[in-house]
Amino acid sequence: MNKRFLAAIFLALFASGSATLEASEFTDKYIEALDENDFVKQTTLIEQNKDKLPAEIKGLVDEAISPNTPKEEKTGKFHIAELLARAYKDISGDVTLIKEVKKKAFDAQLSAPVKSTAVNGVHTIEMPKATAAVKNVFMPDNIVIRKGETIRWVNTDAITHIFSAMQIISTGGFSSKSVEAGGNFEFKFDKPGEYFYLCFIHHAMVGKVTVEE
Repeated sequence: MNKRFLAAIFLALFASGSATLEASEFTDKYIEALDENDFVKQTTLIEQNKDKLPAEIKGLVDEAISPNTPKEEKTGKFHIAELLARAYKDISGDVTLIKEVKKKAFDAQLSAPVKSTAVNGVHTIEMPKATAAVKNVFMPDNIVIRKGETIRWVNTDAITHIFSAMQIISTGGFSSKSVEAGGNFEFKFDKPGEYFYLCFIHHAMVGKVTVEE
């Protein structure tokens, strides 16, 4: 989804008077600059308001994760927040905001975290066969385990999946082999932290492992 398309969505929502959209004057001007494809205007706005960007980005993320925000607006809010966070990184060198936005956007796609019980030190995550209601998912998709434990991903689907941790926002990295139907992949987590991962073939197929001490 490109910048101009999302900007057009935002502008349409603002014009419709959506009650949940409370853009600041800065955000409103920035979205207009995106819609006009005016890079100079975008850059000028960022430079003139760089001290306000952290609060602006936080506000957009808070709106995006609010249960009162309609689903169709969440993606656009996260996208604008990420663009602003990337611009902030470019002028400040601080990567904290862009990482936090990406994490929050990723978390918004997941189910509530579940604490799993290991069997002989191994947890199981299934990649189930597609049904009319469920397709290309990890089950569970948001799991909490202990340091030193192993996860075994089991592919009971009829198609191949290949997945990997997103190293920009993850504590560490791991990459599966090509896990064909009936196959599995194991990884031992020795370092506490958050591991966000996705399927390279099916990008909407996402998961998260939180490793506790």
